[in-house]
Amino acid sequence: FKSTGVELNPWLVWYSRCAALKAGLRKKTSFYRSDLWKFSLKPYNNIVIFGVQQMMEELEEKMTREVSGDTYVVACRFPLAHRNPDATIGSGLDTVWLYKFSR
Repeated sequence: FKSTGVELNPWLVWYSRCAALKAGLRKKTSFYRSDLWKFSLKPYNNIVIFGVQQMMEELEEKMTREVSGDTYVVACRFPLAHRNPDATIGSGLDTVWLYKFSR
């Protein structure tokens, strides 16, 4: 499958592109410098988010509006505000939460 990354910080986009190239994954990855709030999540059915606590509630609303079918979301560091996770792995700052969005 192909992975897509969205990041507003140009240095992190550059770093991600270089890391993918070094790992031999350049043809399987795309990284965009974009505002996540303006980036459509509609085409994706697997989403991994490294967010900050202050954005999680609004991000959950965005995903509820935009994702279709069965979409899996992995939230790293902070859980979504109003959904119960289907699984929780790890503890502390290394915790990730898995959610399934269904229509």
